[in-house]
Amino acid sequence: MQAVIIAGGKGTRLRPLTYGCPKPMLPLVDRPFLEWMINRCREANVCDILLNVQYQARQVIDYFGDGDRFGVKIRYVEESTPLDTAGALKLAAPYFTGESLIVFNADILTNLDLTALIKFHQDTQADATLTLTKVADITPFGLVEINEQNQVQSFREKPNAEQAVEFIAQGIDTINAGTYVLEPKIFDIYPTGEPLSFERKVFPNILEQGLKMMGFVWEGYWMDMGTPEKYYQAQIDVLEGQVPFDFGDRAEEKSKGIWIAKTANVAEGAVLKSPCYVGEYASIGKNAHIPSQTLIGANSLVNQAIASGMYSAGTMLV
Repeated sequence: MQAVIIAGGKGTRLRPLTYGCPKPMLPLVDRPFLEWMINRCREANVCDILLNVQYQARQVIDYFGDGDRFGVKIRYVEESTPLDTAGALKLAAPYFTGESLIVFNADILTNLDLTALIKFHQDTQADATLTLTKVADITPFGLVEINEQNQVQSFREKPNAEQAVEFIAQGIDTINAGTYVLEPKIFDIYPTGEPLSFERKVFPNILEQGLKMMGFVWEGYWMDMGTPEKYYQAQIDVLEGQVPFDFGDRAEEKSKGIWIAKTANVAEGAVLKSPCYVGEYASIGKNAHIPSQTLIGANSLVNQAIASGMYSAGTMLV
């Protein structure tokens, strides 16, 4: 099994956060989100990783190198111009070994069981398996219709409110969750170096060709971190334990939901409310009050804080 992580987008919905940083390098609590994704691959014994990069690619390459210090092998597939999601994957074809590909969008936070997903794909002998999830409001999303055997039947456009009621009544209520297992042969018909979309081209073509496409419905945690509001909520969900996150030896949970980096200095008398996080080499003064749902970045100095939120590295609040 090889992993392909699509991480070349500009992250325009996350601006201004992504003006100076590629979206997958934005921190999830205390490390780049992409590092969290790579660790998840390794834990599922998927250690051959093809990493698509384009926007501010050098930041990604310089941080991860060949992947050795993360226990994986990383090779980079750099786009000179944006090729859309599937076009970026097709560009990686020279590195394909013939094994199945597990493909990730680099802005999805989930506790998806990757081992179970891979086993489902193998057991059903599918040509493509799409992870699907259910959301409270389906109107912002295209829908994926599956039958009782979880085989994909069709793709539906984003419904309006009236159509959404009808779809839900028919049991059509799952959306594309942004993680796939694909057989590399499905890309043989497409040219390299041209824009290509999974949703608009590749997935509909799989159905038209009569290939077997399955839906793996995941009812656990799922978050598209594509907006500042969702990105912030994802941090809080991590601190509250809704998704797996290994702080390793960098931080300790001093009390329920209060995480403090081992190199941080928190003065006696400071008040910290759960959930919160204090980053590496941060200094929290004795008069500080850190409200619930606050993340203090590395190298920050806080003497008094009165509002919750995320504070970047080097912030000084006095």
